[in-house]
Amino acid sequence: MNWTDEWLSVLFSDEKKFNLDGPDGWAYYWHDIRKEPQTFFSRQQGGGSLMVWGAFSYNGTTDIAFLKGRQCSDDYQKMLEVQLLPFGKLLGGDEWIYQQDNCSIHVSNSTMQWFRQNQVTVMDWPALSPDLNPMENLWGILARDVYANGRQFATVQDLKLQIERSWFSLKPEFLQTLVLSMPDRVFEVIRKNGSKI
Repeated sequence: MNWTDEWLSVLFSDEKKFNLDGPDGWAYYWHDIRKEPQTFFSRQQGGGSLMVWGAFSYNGTTDIAFLKGRQCSDDYQKMLEVQLLPFGKLLGGDEWIYQQDNCSIHVSNSTMQWFRQNQVTVMDWPALSPDLNPMENLWGILARDVYANGRQFATVQDLKLQIERSWFSLKPEFLQTLVLSMPDRVFEVIRKNGSKI
């Protein structure tokens, strides 16, 4: 099996914070080059927010999880039990692989033991390399849709509903393009000696 085929069995994951009053003041964001870039207003102060976990593969997305408060390893494992395990084989096949960043609760001894007990193969992932993860591109497109035309939200529930609408309207072709970009992403990281791609 070659690496292009291997990427088809990977479930890429990440967390992202969404604010009621728009995205955090980004210096840049990923957008579809066929569409005009949008201007987002930087947040001045306070406001509510939601922390969201999601994962996707070549074959589709998991459900998303809305995380409450500061997470610990046990919280992460409970979330994966509900949000990841039911989707592993469905989205990645019999030999699916889980990709995550190296956040401390993701790689703690208890979480790694949980992965072993649940027979989840975890991909080794380089530290400090968010631009390698195609979830960053997915979050960029999702945020563009959630905050389209400068949209802001009065309540956390309104924001949650829009995030869910945007998540479940992601096009399969977009997900497939992101996964198929992995060989080029890895090549670029190697070519740039680990620098930002």
